[in-house]
Amino acid sequence: MSNMISYFDAYPDQAQYRPNNQGHIVVEIAGNIDVTLTLKVRFMELEKLIYHCQTDIDLKKEIQNRLLIPFRTENRKWQCIGVDMSLYNHNQLILTKSTAYDVADHWGLAPRYGFLSDFQSEESEKLDDILFLNKFHINLVQFYDWMYRHDDLIPHKNHFKDPMGRALSYEVITEKRKAAQKRGMAAIAYGAVYAALKDYYQSHKQQALYKRNGEPFNLIDRFFIMDVSPDSQWTAKIISEFVKVIQEGFDGIHLDQYGFPKKALRHPFNENKVVDLSTCYPKLINKLREKLNHINDRAVLIFNNVSNYPVWETAKAKQDVVYIEVWPPVKHYYELKQLIDRGRSLSGKQVVLAAYLPLFKNKLDYIKAENDALITMATIFASGGYHLLLGEHNCVLATAYYPDHVKMRDSFAKEVRHYYDFIVRYGNLLYSFDLHDVSMTYTGGINTEVQFQGKSEVSPNGDCNTVWSLIKNSSHYMVIHLVNLVGIENDLWGIGKKARPTVENNIICSVLMEHQVESLISASPDQLAGRPVPLKYEIVDHKQGRAIRFVVPLLKIWDMIVIKWRN
Repeated sequence: MSNMISYFDAYPDQAQYRPNNQGHIVVEIAGNIDVTLTLKVRFMELEKLIYHCQTDIDLKKEIQNRLLIPFRTENRKWQCIGVDMSLYNHNQLILTKSTAYDVADHWGLAPRYGFLSDFQSEESEKLDDILFLNKFHINLVQFYDWMYRHDDLIPHKNHFKDPMGRALSYEVITEKRKAAQKRGMAAIAYGAVYAALKDYYQSHKQQALYKRNGEPFNLIDRFFIMDVSPDSQWTAKIISEFVKVIQEGFDGIHLDQYGFPKKALRHPFNENKVVDLSTCYPKLINKLREKLNHINDRAVLIFNNVSNYPVWETAKAKQDVVYIEVWPPVKHYYELKQLIDRGRSLSGKQVVLAAYLPLFKNKLDYIKAENDALITMATIFASGGYHLLLGEHNCVLATAYYPDHVKMRDSFAKEVRHYYDFIVRYGNLLYSFDLHDVSMTYTGGINTEVQFQGKSEVSPNGDCNTVWSLIKNSSHYMVIHLVNLVGIENDLWGIGKKARPTVENNIICSVLMEHQVESLISASPDQLAGRPVPLKYEIVDHKQGRAIRFVVPLLKIWDMIVIKWRN
């Protein structure tokens, strides 16, 4: 940072905007001397400049300035904008900064999911967590373990204890919910679809699910699993609880399950009363959607497919996204892509992975955890998925119990923010259903439509010690993702890496020309804060006709090459 500037940050004032609304880019800047500087701002849609402006800033030593750069959102279903700022002292460039924002008519188009779990009384009027979520563009916030009980969600008084014995404040919960909503975030209330506390079970044994030995299913002898059959008394009760939550002011429900049982017996114990939960879940989702539509037809419904179970049944249910909590045996990076591909294919909806990173629990392994986390994020994002990872203030999830969140180091948080800016700026290209995955049919083996040359192997298989190529194509674009797996000791997500991947230089890429080329750019969250860089290319012979050949000069972890075809 220039020795004139002690602090410089910029971010949109909302996590996401609606069409035909007013927005602002917030610019915060402080200096070490009294000086007048010029700030130039460029609003970019991919490589196209759509608006620019500039303003003078009179800095006073050690006083922080806060500017609002206004803009108007267009009437578009979904639009993704990069914002690049340059700070000048007279005509000399001294600093740059980039951010991004998107405009969507519904959260489900780009479900950047985060969490809150700390609702103690001492959190009152502390909203730095909401500002953190805003800066990382988190537009869906799961309020985890906010409730009084799993079978009686809304607290009856301000101060109460949650089912795990934590002392919470409902006033704090309400304060944070309203603050999130003011920032353009949907506040999503966690609720387990079949969990009841032990005393409720003991009074309502006819509503529970049972093992074949007659014992009730439960988790840690605390949460008893109730019957979610469409005609059960429990189903009617829990739907009524979820309806109350939306009436209370939440924007949606996160429907949780524990992954077991998959089949169980109804009460009374009878071999002929087998409940197949995989068929119950979509009926529950659809019935709840019908009820909620009478209150708020924009209410968000998200169901947890634990270990991808039973996504084949729930994908088409009336929920807004496909959410998968990832557990072994899914261990490899490429298996994360497989989950995302299948979820998108079955549903036609965006996919969110809850892929927890347990290594962050051990502070001695922070660097190893960070190295793996960036590769995991690159894998999920390049595959067209979203990642439930961030929450509270500067924290990440290490376990499935969200209050055990872990604070990021500042240096790592800066890198993660570049990744989240990146998926907002290029959201249309990362998550469009018009782009079809051709990774295994355009490159590798007998395929020659896309070819690579470099010091390391480039392969679509996601193997260790290769550069992983993920390629998506449409009539308008070809998007080539390169994820660097060279030099890492394993290809397992959530497992530490001693070092970052070995930097690759000058990867030569040849692409068969299916259309004339309108533009060719490269962008990476690891370089230049994600700003697009034009690439030069030449036209060469190809056995199927003509191809363009270009060089990717530098690959750290993730690079995206975008070819825009001229139609």
